[in-house]
This record gives sequence, C-alpha cells and structure tokens, in this order.
Amino acid sequence: MAALTIAIASCDKIDNPHKPYTPTGGNKTVLIKDFTGARCVNCPEAAEYAHDLQHQLGEDRIFILSVHAGFLAQPMGQFPDFLTEEGTAWYNDNSSNPLFSVDHVALTDGNTLYVEQIDTPVADALAEPQTFDITISSSYDEATRQLMVGSVVIATSDYEGELSLTVCLVEDSIVGWQTVPGGVDREYVFRNVFRGTLNGADGEAFGFSHYDESDMVNFSYSTYLDEAYNTDECYLYVYVYDKSQNGKILQTAVKKIR
Repeated sequence: MAALTIAIASCDKIDNPHKPYTPTGGNKTVLIKDFTGARCVNCPEAAEYAHDLQHQLGEDRIFILSVHAGFLAQPMGQFPDFLTEEGTAWYNDNSSNPLFSVDHVALTDGNTLYVEQIDTPVADALAEPQTFDITISSSYDEATRQLMVGSVVIATSDYEGELSLTVCLVEDSIVGWQTVPGGVDREYVFRNVFRGTLNGADGEAFGFSHYDESDMVNFSYSTYLDEAYNTDECYLYVYVYDKSQNGKILQTAVKKIR
C-alpha cells in the first residue's frame, strides 16, 4: 500500500484585488464518495449506476471518488490493493458503512440500501447555491515524479463556518481483478480510484470563521508520486467542507495533474 508524502504545506488568506469576484464555474458541484472493494460482487453495478447518473446530470458538476475500504477491499491473491489510511478512516467514521455519500452526507439504511437512493440527494445538492469557488494549479516533474499543487478558494458570498480543504489524488482506468456476479472479471477497469490525500483524512483547516464575498484563501502542497501510478491518468480532487455542518462538502473541483 503506497502512501503520499507531503513535502510542503501552507495556507494563507489573501486580498482579492478584483472584487466582486465572478466564479469560474458558476455552479454548485457535487462529490459522490463510492465506498467499494474489488471483492464486492455488487459494487460494479453500483459504480455503473453512479456513472450513469453523472452522465445524465452533468459530468462537469458531479464527480465520483471510488474509495476502496473495508473487508471486501482487503487484497487477496491477484485482487488489487487500493487501501489507503484516509479511505479507511472515512469508512470507519460512519455508524453503518455507506454504499455512497453525497457531499459527505452518508446514505445509510442498514443492509437495505439501494443505489437508487442516491438520486434525490444528488439532485438536491446540485440545486444548492454555490458559496465557494475553487481553482487548482499543478506542476509535475516527470524525472523526479514530484507534484506541486496550488489551490485558491474564493468566497462567492458571505459565509460563516469552520472550513477545511482536502486535496485528493485519484487514478483512473486501472485494470485488475474484480468480483462480479458469476465469477471474477480479470480485466475490470477501475474508475476514479482514490490513492490518498496530500493533507490528511481531515484536510487542512482554513483557520478563519468569517468570509466576505470575494475573500480568497491560498493553499500549496508538494508530494512525490508512487512509481506504480500512471500519471497520464492521475487527477486532483479538491473539496471544501464545513465542520460546523457535520462535514458537509460545499464545493469540489477536479483537474488532471498534467
């Protein structure tokens, strides 16, 4: 199990000389965390359902993070090891482990959870006002495999809350063994695999509680990527969440690392 190593981290609140700020995206985005496992027989169907919903409602506004955690994600034989410390912490943080969470709101109903239960929470989240905008910059050195990441979070309205930023590394299109109904698919394509964070499971706190419209907060990080990762398929998922709202995610942005 590979781990990301943080070399640099900083957080600063800076003045925006271009007030009032017009958000680059202009829409609330939604993050679906799909808790999954390579030995979970029903997980491929759930992942397909989530991606179909993404296609229907907007690929530029809905992002899916496949978090491999729990018993059925434990590596065995030829099954891949996608476990991460952060993913396990997220998985264990729920009283009953969710099939999905939508903007950190866990969808749980014991053992009777159906994938269709994701529809309404996703639609409701898309209809929420956008309170923050996120921009991401990155620089990758192929020789050293060093990744430099910068992110600016900009308030699009006045806001009060206990905000944190989480920066995730995600690798797409990994081929490996996956349990499916009737057996094992040895060439299954794993999508949006969570590889770890650059700033811990809880992310990094902003350190401020009040935000005026157009206030900006700047973050920067540096890490070295595992040589097993295909950097042509690696992405940064950056989201802002509010601890005072039970960790609800307010906005997510995604960028390919190069």
